[in-house]
Amino acid sequence: MYFCDSGSPSAALKAGKAFQTRMILSQRYIRIWLLSGIVLVCTMVIIGGITRLTGSGLSIVEWKPVTGIIPPLNAADWQAEFDKYKEFPQYKLMNQHMTLAEFKQIYFWEYIHRLLGRLIGIAFIVPFIFFIYKRWISKKLMRSLLFVFLLGGLQGFVGWYMVKSGLDKLPYVSHYRLAIHQGMALLLAVALVWIMLSLNKQRREAVPSRVLWNTSLISFVLLAVQITWGAFVAGLKAGYSYTNFPWVGDSFFPNEYLVASAPYFHNGVLIQFTHRWLGFLVLISFAVLYFLARKANILRSAAGLLLVLGGMQVVLGIFTLLMSVPIFLGVAHQFTAILLLITLIKIIHSQVYTPSNAVK
Repeated sequence: MYFCDSGSPSAALKAGKAFQTRMILSQRYIRIWLLSGIVLVCTMVIIGGITRLTGSGLSIVEWKPVTGIIPPLNAADWQAEFDKYKEFPQYKLMNQHMTLAEFKQIYFWEYIHRLLGRLIGIAFIVPFIFFIYKRWISKKLMRSLLFVFLLGGLQGFVGWYMVKSGLDKLPYVSHYRLAIHQGMALLLAVALVWIMLSLNKQRREAVPSRVLWNTSLISFVLLAVQITWGAFVAGLKAGYSYTNFPWVGDSFFPNEYLVASAPYFHNGVLIQFTHRWLGFLVLISFAVLYFLARKANILRSAAGLLLVLGGMQVVLGIFTLLMSVPIFLGVAHQFTAILLLITLIKIIHSQVYTPSNAVK
C-alpha cells in the first residue's frame, strides 16, 4: 500500500515551474549578453573603418595589451607619443608637417579602436564567469563560446600584426592582413549571431527546400568573397583609382597598360573593377534567393530584406566611388555589408534550426 502526501504533487509541480522559470530567465540573460557582444563587435568593425579612412591606424606604434589602456595624460606624455610616431614611415613620408594637435586627432580613433577591443574582452569574460558560476551554460554552448574566446583573442594579435606591416618601410598596411583582420571580426560577429539564434532551437531533420538552401550557400560564398575584395580595395586604396562609373577612365574595361602594370592581387584598378561587378553578381543571387523564398512560401520577409539591403549596398558603393570615398559613405557602405551578412546568416540558420517546441 502506498501512502502519498497530498501536498507532494503540488510541491513537485511548483518545483518544476520554478526550474522552468529559471531556465527561461537564464536563456534570456545569455541572449542579451550575446546580443550585446554582437553590437560591440559590429561597432568595433565600424570604428575600425573610421580609423582606416582617417589615416589613424598607424598613430600608435606600440602594442601594449594591458598598460596601453592608459592614454597620454599630460603634455609630456603626448610629446613622447608624438616623438615615437615621428620615427616611423607615415610621419616621415606623409605627415612631416603634422602638428601635435593634428596627431592627437588621429591618435584618438586608433586609441578608441583598441580600447573598444579591450572592453569587448571584459564584456565577454565577466558575464561568462558569472554564468558558469550559476551553471547556466551547457556543454554544447561551452564549446561554442570557447571558440568565440579563441577567435577574439587571436583577433587582437592579428590587429597588431596588420598594423606592424605599415610600420616598416612604407606607411601602408598589407591588404592581405587587413582582409584577414576584417574577416576574423566578421566571423566573430557571425559566430555570435549563430550561437544566439541557436538558443532553445533544435536541428531540422532536413532543410525545407534544397534549392533554396543551395542558393543561400552560394549567396553566402559570393558575399564573403565580395567583402574580402572590399577589404582589398580598402587596403590598396583602390577606391581612389578611378572615381567614375560605369567607366574606368574612358573605357568600360581597364586598358592594357593598367592591366599589365602590376600582378592582379596588387593591382588596385583590377581589384576595384572586380569589386564593382561582383557586387551586381551578389545582388542577382539575392534576387534569385528572394524568388525561391516566395515560391516556397518560407523566409519571404528575410529574403525581401536581404534584396533591399543588397540594392542599397550597390547604390552606396557607386556613390562612395563617385564622391571619392567620403568617410560617411565609406562607413555606411561597411555597415550595410554587416547588415547583409547578418541577414543572410539568419536566413541560413532558419533553414537548419527550428524552435524546440515546434519539432515534430
